[in-house]
Amino acid sequence: MTELEKSFAEEKERLQEVKAPAELGDRLRYALEQTPVRRKRTKPKWIAVAVALLLVSVVSYNYNAFAYYGKKLFGFDEIMTGTLSQLNEEGRGQPVDGKLTFQDGSTLKLEGILSDENQFILYYTITNPAGVNANPDYYFTRVTGRLTDASIVSSVASLNDEGTELKGMQTFEPVSPFAKKLTVHLTENQKMGNVRDMAITFPYNPNAAMETFMKQAINGKVQVDQGTIYFDKIIATPSRTTVTGKLKVANFDRYPSALEGVQLMADGKVIEWRGSGTSTALNGQSFEIHYDALPEELEELKVVVDTFVGYTDVNELIPLDAINDESLFLNEEELIIKKVEKASGGIHVTIATAEDVMLKGVSIQVNDDFIPLKTTVRQDTINHYKERILLFEGDELPDALYIEGMHYEKKYDDKIDIKVK
Repeated sequence: MTELEKSFAEEKERLQEVKAPAELGDRLRYALEQTPVRRKRTKPKWIAVAVALLLVSVVSYNYNAFAYYGKKLFGFDEIMTGTLSQLNEEGRGQPVDGKLTFQDGSTLKLEGILSDENQFILYYTITNPAGVNANPDYYFTRVTGRLTDASIVSSVASLNDEGTELKGMQTFEPVSPFAKKLTVHLTENQKMGNVRDMAITFPYNPNAAMETFMKQAINGKVQVDQGTIYFDKIIATPSRTTVTGKLKVANFDRYPSALEGVQLMADGKVIEWRGSGTSTALNGQSFEIHYDALPEELEELKVVVDTFVGYTDVNELIPLDAINDESLFLNEEELIIKKVEKASGGIHVTIATAEDVMLKGVSIQVNDDFIPLKTTVRQDTINHYKERILLFEGDELPDALYIEGMHYEKKYDDKIDIKVK
């Protein structure tokens, strides 16, 4: 067999795996009926070969783009917003089928999936004429398949007014493009403390996965007060955009919302932030930040560290002889000392700061002694202030409060350009 014949055979085998839905036949039939009859012309064989080669080339290049004819999912409008809603309108999903029944009589039906290199989304319906439990005893855990073990990332659901039908969307890590079948795993907590593992397996067409239109290195870094943020790469797909990298920042855990201050800007406009995650690595922490999909037309792309966790030395000794609930300012950050009192177990000092502020090295001065903070008894958010009660050992009211340093949300506004290819 020649190389050309081998190519034709392989392509024929691939195309035979593509199955068009029933409604596609009606559309093609209508198109043919509207096409005028043309006279048949005999062409030289070399032209036929050239056309065939061109067809193979086009099919191979665009296979992922048009081999699958999608179908819109209905009834998920309340949980699909923005980009996902638009993709559904375009029929970019893959319908699936699978059912199972839970102990309470509720029926789970898989409706469809949306898949690309950034995430795997499962749409489902749970029905029960007697009422769907708002806090069910069953939950999704993961998706498995060939080279696939995708953990759950997030979920959202909407219950109808009658309480008999729930439409839900589960987001998982991306699945392998080599998987031909996928299995959705669930766990049900039954009576008497028993646990039942359940699963639904369905065919998966990796060619129906949406194409990745940007995947490239960033290789940039930003210096912050107590370390460095390294930006490694960006992956942009129709459903969302993911930026990954590493953190070597000593005080990152002192402000858990720090990654929300990292922006992605396309042609001067901020792309909506969708979430983030971190994991421990040998050389620091790995992170990924998710944004909405990029616009189709793009000329300029930047990662902007707008705000991130910062640190400043304070080294302030604040007298406590006249507490009047007035604001003090430590390096432009507000501190309110609200109350100092004896309590069971020691001395309580009640303070309030902005929500992003965390103090370091706090102690009280009693005569010539400094007593370090034992613990924080309680913490509440009141009118955008973080109010907490600090507990110190002892039974004598202190003379002063000492603060060594402060972690807080700091403005950086550092930019990294990403080449747009």
